[in-house]
Amino acid sequence: MSAVYDLLLRHIDLLTPKTTVLGSAKDFSGEWLSVVKKNELQINTWDWLTAQAYQGHIDNKLITFGLPTTDQLQDRTVILLWPKAKPFAQALIQLIATTAKRCYVVAANDAGGKSIGSACKEFSSSTTKLDSARHCSLWSIDLTPVTKFNWLAMGRSFKWDAADYLTLPGVFSHGSLDSGTSVLLEHLPAPAHGRLLDLGCGSGVIGLSLKKRSPSLEVVLTDVDAFALRSAQLNSMRLALPVEILHSDGLTAIDGRFDFIITNPPFHQGKNTDYQFAQNLFKQAKQHLVKDGQLWLIANRHLGYEEWAQEAFDHVEVMVQEKGFKLICAQEPR
Repeated sequence: MSAVYDLLLRHIDLLTPKTTVLGSAKDFSGEWLSVVKKNELQINTWDWLTAQAYQGHIDNKLITFGLPTTDQLQDRTVILLWPKAKPFAQALIQLIATTAKRCYVVAANDAGGKSIGSACKEFSSSTTKLDSARHCSLWSIDLTPVTKFNWLAMGRSFKWDAADYLTLPGVFSHGSLDSGTSVLLEHLPAPAHGRLLDLGCGSGVIGLSLKKRSPSLEVVLTDVDAFALRSAQLNSMRLALPVEILHSDGLTAIDGRFDFIITNPPFHQGKNTDYQFAQNLFKQAKQHLVKDGQLWLIANRHLGYEEWAQEAFDHVEVMVQEKGFKLICAQEPR
């Protein structure tokens, strides 16, 4: 269970039908779920895994998935689950300040919990640490009013292949093309036609740049993060490159088969390394690739992904090793 929920359970007075819990943390206990259900807390999250974890346990009307807005937080007591990326967290504080005079913020100490007060100083008149337990901290933040807020104004762009790609706050490698994706795009042969899945798409730069090179490609972009999906949608519109965009936990919500699955898979979650995404991908890819389909994956050089891939594919090859990354192509799923 995420320890931030344990800490919040020590402050039951904050957990009322007027409370919105804003953030991403999918692991919780039955006790937390019981309080959410009994007190009808609103859950507002940009993370599809968090939204999914609550579905079927509480009224779906209490769950909001997407980019949070001022209207959703109006007249609410907001508890922010502080994200690890400080600029993203500060953007969320500014959003809350458009409609509230005070909010509460909770985080694990190794994810910024100890320094929330100083991180919020620019946007507050005072900050008070209310509690500390389970290696987490809970803060009360008296907010300086913000009159205007626009997620687009906080976007940052980068250029690839003579095109600009916008990234909203919270999106992986916000405002730049990460090194792994750069290696992938430099060495991946551009498919001329077929159906292509950009899995964990982020800004959509992989799928959209390949669509730009080969307009006849049928491209699907998918991610669990609402800010990534919105970034990809905006880039698709701005570049006039029509693609399908949907949320999915890995391949779980994906229909049909593809000629190409391309991904720069996540492997960091919090302070731990999490290989589950890649392991599930190799196991499940057979159901989503055509007979001669290809899975292309970029990974840090030290990760043994090709060994796992060989358990599910007859042909696995490391195509390129560069800048600390390796580009793997897997074919002929068993």
